[in-house]
This record gives sequence, structure tokens and C-alpha cells, in this order.
Amino acid sequence: MAAYLALSFLAGVAVYQAIFIHNDLIPLGLQTLGYGLAYHTGLFCSILTYRLFFYPLCQFPGPRLAAVSKLWHVWKCRSSLGHLVLEEWRQQYGPFVRTGPNELTLFHPGAVELMDNPKSTRSDWYNLIHPRASSIFTRSKAVHSARRKIWDQALSQASLVEYYRRFKNQIRNLDVCLADRNGAPVYVNELMYWYAFDNMGDFGFGKDFGMVREQRWVDGALMMRSALTLLGPFSPAIWIPRLGFALVPNLGKVKHWFKMLDFADDCTYARMKAESPNPDVSDYFIKEFLAGPQDQHNRRLLSGDIATMVVAGSDTTAPSLTILLYHLARYPEQAAKVLKELSTVSDTADARVLATLPELQAFINESQRLLPAILSFGSRITPPEGLSLDGTFVPGGVKISAPRYSLGRLPDAYVKPDEFIAERWTTRPDLIKDKRSFSPFGTGRMSCVGKNLAMAQLRLVAALVLTKYKLNFAGFYYNLSLSISKKL
Repeated sequence: MAAYLALSFLAGVAVYQAIFIHNDLIPLGLQTLGYGLAYHTGLFCSILTYRLFFYPLCQFPGPRLAAVSKLWHVWKCRSSLGHLVLEEWRQQYGPFVRTGPNELTLFHPGAVELMDNPKSTRSDWYNLIHPRASSIFTRSKAVHSARRKIWDQALSQASLVEYYRRFKNQIRNLDVCLADRNGAPVYVNELMYWYAFDNMGDFGFGKDFGMVREQRWVDGALMMRSALTLLGPFSPAIWIPRLGFALVPNLGKVKHWFKMLDFADDCTYARMKAESPNPDVSDYFIKEFLAGPQDQHNRRLLSGDIATMVVAGSDTTAPSLTILLYHLARYPEQAAKVLKELSTVSDTADARVLATLPELQAFINESQRLLPAILSFGSRITPPEGLSLDGTFVPGGVKISAPRYSLGRLPDAYVKPDEFIAERWTTRPDLIKDKRSFSPFGTGRMSCVGKNLAMAQLRLVAALVLTKYKLNFAGFYYNLSLSISKKL
């Protein structure tokens, strides 16, 4: 009781000193506050006026609040449906939309080629894993070129033969898993995530995580799935998650981000200690690391490329597989054409044979056109002299992007763009007005080096499900639920 009385007495003395003895400080404080408010109000108004009326991009249409700050774009993407936000803006404003103070989003068939212009540079989006770096996550052309050479070796035609052999083991595991369900509903996006992650472990580390076989998640996959949800709302302003990485590394999904990176590092160190007669992707990067100075810089490069492999080798493939199965169930008549083609193949688990089937490839193309796994591209910075696209000049130093979801639905590129018509890739080329808009794996020097691995997995799963199972919708929940039953 005495302690509380003493504290109350001291608090009273402090208040008295602050108010009655030093009350001359109050007007001075209010005056300083007033000056500060006036200064910042004037500064904000001048920035607002410049961005809205005098900025080099002010002639381009777009949401007015987006022209003021990217925070408006982030707010619109708070439900992680940014591709639909951009599609709505495309329909409202046209092919060139100002989506930030210094940003244009291009809804044009030639947008991807413009972004891959050799004079354009990568934006701050590619600093996402800094201080780590990789062939993808770097703004340095020299680093990209050097790391890309290692990827080219790791995914050479000779290496692919070994990886395809491993795919046969994983497709057998998937076959057993589906057969064990005995027609019960299958949560496809969960199962496809397991399958893609198992494949990544196999060709990436020579390790089978056993997720499909044991029908369970591993911690690394869960951490990755949670961490990557940060990109849904915050991808338009990548500085926000990077700020979180720096200031609150132990908070929620930010913590999961670092656990995801730690998981990739742990797999790398385990692979260093293991001996395998058959090389895998990480083996090439480990050998390159061990052959040079093992300093912090090279450790970060090794860590960055392996983390990139873990994410790109699973989290992009899994949604592609889910979307493909969704379309196979939704369009049975077109799926029947693929099945008829598969009936001519003796071994539907041979990825190289499946790559020669036009109907199968057409179905996959149409699936990727309408619902690409990555719904929007990373962004680029135009060169100082600017760039032109069909007579429209884009000033220099401007961030540009081109969302794949919208590019796949452009009326200028496709006839009946919102309809699933696989024949547009085979017997009906007239339904494609401009092929430039279709680039699920990118183009040129920045194209996805893992395209062959991803396509092989898509073909193998489609072939397995079509030839051995009946595919029907079992219902829609948070997960896509399909009824996959054994054919009699």
C-alpha cells in the first residue's frame, strides 16, 4: 500500500512540474507542432499536385488514387485477387494503365517483348530475397548471366533424362495414392502441392520428401505456402514485405519467410554431406560453390539459387497441375480428344514421348492461357531514352509490368478470349490473333529455365489421370475437390 501511495505522490509531483512550473513550454510545443504540420501539409500537397498534373505519366489513364501512391493498389489487392483488380482496370481504362506514380501496366500483346527488351532493367521487385541473390532474384545482369549458366548445365538435355527417370517413380506414387482413395473426393490442390514438392525434392536434392506416399505435409512446404501469401497483397509494393523482413523478422508470416529460407539452406547442407551417383540440380550449385572462395558473398548466391529452386520448382508447378485437372474435369469433350491421342502411346509415363503429342500440348496451352500459375509478371524499368509500343511512347525510368492473366484474355490476341477452346492451338489457328501474348514461361534471355521440367510434370499427371481414372467434380470448397475413381 505504501508503495502505491509513494508512486501516486511522485506522479502528482511530475504532473505539477510539467504543467504549472514549465507551462511556458506548452505554447512553444504547440508552435513547433503547427510549423511541422504546415510544412508537411505543403510538402504533401506539392507532391500530390506534381503526380496528378505534371508527372510524365499524367497523360495515361488510370485510377487517380493509384497515381498518388502505390498504397492504394495494395489496398485494392488486400484479398490477394490482384489479377482481377488489374483486369477490371484494363476493361475500364484500356491497354496502357497508370497503376502507380511511376508505373504503367501494359495490357497489350507485345507487352512481354517490350519488357524483355535488352535495354530494360529489372525493378526493385527482384531484390526480394536480398542480401541473397540468384539468377531470378537479382537486378544485376552480370549475376543473372553467371548464375544462368549453372542452371543451363543443371537442366541440360543429358540431365533431363535422369530427372525424367525420377519422375516415373513419383508418378507411380501418385497413382497408388489415387487408387487408395477408391473414388472418395480428392482435395486436388493439396495433393498436387504434395506431388510437386516431392518432385522438386527428387530432382533438386535427390531426396524424396514422401508427401504423396505418406499423405502429409512436411514443415518446409507448410512454411513456404504460408510465407508466399505475403506476395498476394504486397506484390504491387514489394518494399512493404522487405521492410517487414528488416524490422519484424519474428512476426507471423514474415517469420515463416525466414523459416522457408532456412529449410532450403538445411537441404543444401544435407546434400553437401550426402554422396549420390546421380547428380541433381543442387549438386551443380554446390560444386560451383566448393570450387571457389567460400565467402559470405558466394554463400548468399548458393542460398539464393537453392531457395529459388525450392519455390519455383514446386509452388509454380502445383497450381498449374491443379488448374489443369480443373479444366480436364470441366471440359470432358475436349479431354476425350486428349485421351484418344494417349491411347496410341505405349508408355504414358515416358515424358519424352508425351512431349510429342499435339492434342495434349494444346489442352495444356489453353489451360495456361486462361489461368496461368503466375498471374502477373515481375516489373522492369524502361531505359533512359524510353520505349515505344505500337506508337505509344513510354518515358524512360518508368516501371512497367504485364499481367499474364489479362494477357491471356485480350480480345486483340484471341477470338472468344474467355472460352476454353484447345483447338486454337491445333486445327483452329484463326482463333489466335497475336501469339505474342502467350508466354507462360517468359521469353528470350529471361525465360524460365525450368520449362521442360514443369511441362513434363503437367503431361505426366494429365496422362495418368485420363488413362486410368474417371474425373468428376465432387464440390467446391476452399480446396478444389474432385472425384477421381479407378476406371473399370
